[in-house]
Amino acid sequence: MNVLIRIEADLISTLASFSRAADLNNLTFLAHAERVAHTSFRLGKALTLGQGELTELVLSALLHDIGVMTDAEQLWLADLEPKASKISPHCRKGHSLLQSTQTFGSFALNVLEHHDYYSSDLRIIPAIIHVADRVDMLLNKKLYSLAQVESLLQYFKRKARRIFSPDVVDALHGLAQIPSFWLDLEYGRYHFFDDGEDFKRVLSLEELEELAQLMTILVDSKSPFTGHHSQGVTNVVGLLATKLHMPEEKVRMIKIAGLLHDIGKLAIPDEILMYPGPLSKQQRTVMKQHTYHTYHLIKGIGPDAKGLAGWAAFHHERLNGTGYPFGLSAPDLELEARLMAVADITASLLETRPYREGMSQDKVRQILHNNVNAGHIDAELTDVAIAHLDEIIELVNTCNQSV
Repeated sequence: MNVLIRIEADLISTLASFSRAADLNNLTFLAHAERVAHTSFRLGKALTLGQGELTELVLSALLHDIGVMTDAEQLWLADLEPKASKISPHCRKGHSLLQSTQTFGSFALNVLEHHDYYSSDLRIIPAIIHVADRVDMLLNKKLYSLAQVESLLQYFKRKARRIFSPDVVDALHGLAQIPSFWLDLEYGRYHFFDDGEDFKRVLSLEELEELAQLMTILVDSKSPFTGHHSQGVTNVVGLLATKLHMPEEKVRMIKIAGLLHDIGKLAIPDEILMYPGPLSKQQRTVMKQHTYHTYHLIKGIGPDAKGLAGWAAFHHERLNGTGYPFGLSAPDLELEARLMAVADITASLLETRPYREGMSQDKVRQILHNNVNAGHIDAELTDVAIAHLDEIIELVNTCNQSV
């Protein structure tokens, strides 16, 4: 059934959902960006920032660690006073990523400066994010937050002016006297979600495409061995959707799903993503989690994002019910999800990996037919892919050459 899908994705929910992706493989950092955004918002309110500044503050806080590319970088950030040589690269990378976009470029400087030590020239938004970030890192998640307030305030009092803005530290001291602030932080009740019309602004299709492209860069940068895989799958699924004469807007939406289909890999440990050979049984078990995370991360961007989430996340489901992570079968899998599965398999077979070269056309045809005969993938859609294999090879090779 060729139904056009529309996503009413608001900016704040989308960024909050995607910010969870990189935190998933270390529970210490789970929802770190959301907690930093929550604390930043409350500090901004206490400092009487206007609505426009509050919006910029919360969105910058959600994006503040977008430049963290590796598990090691994430662990460095847990230091109370991390060395600039270790912490600066993720600020610069985040700045570079955001500066390359139209939608998020205005937040780039805040991301660049959010670990800068206090000076009279430091702007208020990165100064607030710096304090909010350290609050989250200082709090021991295994202990009650209210029992830690006094020692936390003593730390910030000692470091005011040398590291942190004294105005922001004063605001934190006032906020700290309100028990509900700490309890909201501890139990995940983040109030910036329902404050202000700016936060509820619906993303345009162009903005959603740009954000998906940004997330793709993060996913593919996690492993040099599968670099540009997401873009390759996107190009292939877009070509196949066009050959099936899908409407232009549907093609754009399925390409967004292609860009996001592996976003759940941000939750997979680096040692598995970067393993230079076929994965062991145990490693494959961990890797299989990525589609589960993909589904829930995309579903979290809005109440009507379930369809897009399925298109992206069900690429390892199989028509005969033997796939993962949900064990779905033919009646559960929409045309777009089936198309993504064919595109993902085809692109993967053609890509060069450390332990093998990209496969020949004959070998790709054989494996695709074997998957059809085994009841894994759609026969008609596979025929479309095979009929246009020359074009697909050109698209995949272009991506491989740019790695």
